[in-house]
Formats: sequence, C-alpha cells, structure tokens
Amino acid sequence: QPVRQVYVGAFFMDKHQVAVSQYGRFLEATHQERPPDWTAMNKPAYQNRPIANVDWAEADTYCKWAGKRLPTEAEWEKAARGTDGRTYPWGNEIPTKFYATSGKEIWGSHTAPSPVGTLEEGKSPYGIYDMAGNVWEWVSDWYDQDYYKTGPLQNPPGPRRGDNKVVRGGSWGSGTDDLRAANREVHVPSFRGFGTGFRCAKNP
Repeated sequence: QPVRQVYVGAFFMDKHQVAVSQYGRFLEATHQERPPDWTAMNKPAYQNRPIANVDWAEADTYCKWAGKRLPTEAEWEKAARGTDGRTYPWGNEIPTKFYATSGKEIWGSHTAPSPVGTLEEGKSPYGIYDMAGNVWEWVSDWYDQDYYKTGPLQNPPGPRRGDNKVVRGGSWGSGTDDLRAANREVHVPSFRGFGTGFRCAKNP
C-alpha cells in the first residue's frame, strides 16, 4: 500500500514456472551446486513439477543462463492481474482446486506441487499458468515497505538495496489470502523453501 496505478512497458514472461527437468539441464551445463533435497525432486515422475528450495541467487543465475532475467515485481503483478485489477489471475472467484494448487499441508517429497501448466482454468489474462499457488515465485526486487509511496509510476525497478527480496503468488501450502495477485511476501535472499520457486522474464 498505498494502492497505485503504474505503467509497465512491453516484456515477455514465461508461461510456466521453471520445472525440475529444466533446472536439471542447467545444473548439468553449469555444474552449479544442487539445491537441498535435489534427489527427492529429481525423480522421473516429478520432472514437470516446479523446481523448489532454491534461493534468490540461484533463481537469478538460472534466468541469466537461459538468456532471461527475473521479472520485476510490477511486471509480475501485471502478468497476473492484467489491466482490470482482478483479485486472482483467473478473476475474482474464490480459489478452488480447478484454479490453483494450494491448501496442502505436507510437501511429501515433492508430491504437493502439480505439474506446471496443469490448471487451465487458473490461467492469467495473458495465458500464464500457476501465477497463484504451486510455488511462490522470486522476483528481482528488493523489499521496502514504503516503496509504493515513493517508487516511480513508470516501470518501477524496485528499491536499489535492501535486506529482503520479494516472492509472489502463494504456493501449494497457501491459504486464500496468499493467493491474491496483489499479495507480497518477503524473505532474505538466502531463504530456501519447499514452496518457493520462480519463473523468468525477458525484454522484447
């Protein structure tokens, strides 16, 4: 808060959250350190589920390796809400299992998230899947509780510095409030969680 309207220029956003199979190719190519519990996630049946338990720097490094970048918070919210200010990516209806993977209690060695792109009815106005639920998504921005008061109204890049990074969208364990497209949560950049992943964006 406060609620404000911003202009966001053209950008591309991945339709899907980064999947385990994609992250596996990244690890093979770069020899980066594997995230904790990689063995549990990297099973044949889970290759199309979203990668999780990665920190901000790992997400950022992956996107750069792929020729992309993490989206800004403003870009993420535009992709999730469109231009009509909807509460959730699919509209204003309360979440159900047809819209979002959420409300689960146990990670279950990566059985809680759904394969990416499963829920057709939960797509955003731009045809983007899983912007609510499945896994939280790291964005590029540092967090500043007063940024909405002071940030620019055109293509806000986020604060120049901070202690915490922002995640968006909720996860498989989230309740209704966390799934709102305007909801924000913050973590130190080194945070890892079984409910935290990412997707990438790209300049046109």
